Amino acid sequence: MFHRGVRPLLALGVAALAMGATVMSSASAEAESGNLFASVSMSGRLVAGGGVTSITHHSPGQYEVTFETNVRSCAYVATTISTSTQAHGVFTAGGHLSPDGVYVETKNQRGGLTDEPFNLVVDCRQPGMLFAVVGYNGRLARSSANVQLTQLGTGRFDFRFPTRVAGCAYLATVGDPGHGLVFNPNGVYTGSGPDAHTVYVETKNIGGGLSPGIPFHLAVICPNAARTRIAVVAAAGITARGSALTSSFAQATGQYTLVTNRNLLACATVATRGSINTAVPFDPATVEATPGPADNTIGIQVRGLLFFGGHPASEAFHAAIVC
Repeated sequence: MFHRGVRPLLALGVAALAMGATVMSSASAEAESGNLFASVSMSGRLVAGGGVTSITHHSPGQYEVTFETNVRSCAYVATTISTSTQAHGVFTAGGHLSPDGVYVETKNQRGGLTDEPFNLVVDCRQPGMLFAVVGYNGRLARSSANVQLTQLGTGRFDFRFPTRVAGCAYLATVGDPGHGLVFNPNGVYTGSGPDAHTVYVETKNIGGGLSPGIPFHLAVICPNAARTRIAVVAAAGITARGSALTSSFAQATGQYTLVTNRNLLACATVATRGSINTAVPFDPATVEATPGPADNTIGIQVRGLLFFGGHPASEAFHAAIVC
């Protein structure tokens, strides 16, 4: 069923996916927040979440998170939680079972489906959150109000938003704009655009080369978003910008810790390799979440692409902790 190329999910595939096991969310895992998010275990259990009604674990590496509202007009960004020395990728799409769902695939860097824990955040125009979803043709599929997209060249984009976003974090995930499947693992990377209203994005293949035809979801999360903390962190571990009472430091090469003033056990952290300024994110890398040393911390692990050995790498990144 999973072969090279990108095509909408066939009716037969939907029927097969519907046979997966469903894990209902527990009341104790739900956060009291208007935010839509989920932290999901390898087996498909809800660890923490907001607005989640169920999780279906279809088969290895295939999950569907169902929310209490229609999310078809939203953007979906996700990050895997590290379980091994090889970083894994996560890819999103609209729900295959209902318009209230987000379909998620976790894969190794060679494209093989594999069960992995992940964090998912749904950007549905909540205050302090903006978004854009781009299709295979490099054009906007949907966005928050009045977003302007400019294609700068192969795999290079500028997104101009109607409000200032210079103080925000830019999270991006390779994802289908509809409810199809993303077959080929690729990467998407962010940075600042030429003015305070603009976000710069690059799409690259697994060898690090700029590539067209890679769909993605972009979420711009700002410090005024409710029950959220953001941090844009330089390669050395210093916070370049972020929420109040949120800081960061480097523990070792490619190992970072974010520190906040609140308990994060009921939250989900998403992160993207991205520049802290207008510099091009020349060195692509994987970014995964890891447990923090205390309840008010979260770890971030950055590694070079497996194509280059997959070793820990000190690279800048954008992160958002949504509760």
